[in-house]
Amino acid sequence: MTVGAAYAADPVEVDVSGEISVVAGVVDGDAKADTNAEIRIKGSSLLDNGIEVGAGISMRLDADQPRQAFAGGRYSSLLIGGPRGIVPLDSDAYLQSAYGYVKGPFGQVLVGRDQGVARRLAVTSPTIFRAINVNDWQTDLSGLNDVHTVNDFTGYATKFTYMPPANFLGGALGGLQLGVSYSPTLQNCGDRLCAPQSGFIITPDGTMLTETARWDDAVEAALYYQKGIGAGPNRLFVGLGASYVTANEDVLAASQVYDDYEAYSLGLNLAYRGITLGGSVKTTNAGLASPDGDGYLAFDAGITFRTGEDKGDMAFMLGVGQSEATVIGPSPLDPTFFRDTRTAQAGVSYVITRGFTVGAAAQYVESKKPIAAGGPEEAATVVIESSIRF
Repeated sequence: MTVGAAYAADPVEVDVSGEISVVAGVVDGDAKADTNAEIRIKGSSLLDNGIEVGAGISMRLDADQPRQAFAGGRYSSLLIGGPRGIVPLDSDAYLQSAYGYVKGPFGQVLVGRDQGVARRLAVTSPTIFRAINVNDWQTDLSGLNDVHTVNDFTGYATKFTYMPPANFLGGALGGLQLGVSYSPTLQNCGDRLCAPQSGFIITPDGTMLTETARWDDAVEAALYYQKGIGAGPNRLFVGLGASYVTANEDVLAASQVYDDYEAYSLGLNLAYRGITLGGSVKTTNAGLASPDGDGYLAFDAGITFRTGEDKGDMAFMLGVGQSEATVIGPSPLDPTFFRDTRTAQAGVSYVITRGFTVGAAAQYVESKKPIAAGGPEEAATVVIESSIRF
């Protein structure tokens, strides 16, 4: 049997990458720790016609994933961003993504469970850490941080993603990357770790009320644009990211509580030599049918300075963030439960060897809530993070 030229391919190439972070610290006098790890495996083959076909999986260990059971929570919605992973559903170690893709002159098409383009092309404030961030954190030892501007509502739900070739417009728009993703459903994965089969409300006294509602047909569109200004190695680089996500409410029963989900996110970074300055903002209705348009608004800003990424190099950072969340109260038309969060962080890191970094940071988080919901809280945290990337 012979194989046609269009189907003949080079041997399969396998790429393995990942990262591990270990965080230990003291939160208001209490010692706490967390470990996160992720490994990514991708196999691909190049056909004789120049088209690349491949598949990938990622596995994750997440020992202390924050749980939020209210609108405006970590993922700024009544549900927590689509499936957390695939299997097992209630374990700290789980298969996070599995997908196949085709890449060629037409761009890239991806089908399966993976991040959507709104997260892939997201731009937030710069950081020198892997896990202990102001925004988009993997570890939050205080349990109070609620600043999240990444538009990752669909999580790792099964989706179809298309991204045209980078810089396909050329000319003045060189450096532009676009993409769209579509998720037919956002499934339940249990333990309040992702999108519930039925929606829920938390009243100020802590009572959980259930509503028959869910979201599907999630569409996200995003762009990333990078441009170097000037000539030579010391140019100023501008990085801009923007995204829009929407999902339809699957009305299983009449409801005055929920509505179609909408979210917008915008981020900007400026980099010159070792200095990076930037921030981002996100606004969403959190899937609520509030007559006042309440939902969730968050922003972050920060600056970093790196001497390099080789052995002996150091990095420094300052970052701040703030979020305002309005949550349904006892009456759907009276959203009396709110949560406003402010956070700040300063840190330093040192490169032991390329890919292996140790750092320390001081964080402060203030969370304002109604007295009926526990009242204001604050936490001061000092942490040490050790991370390895390979």
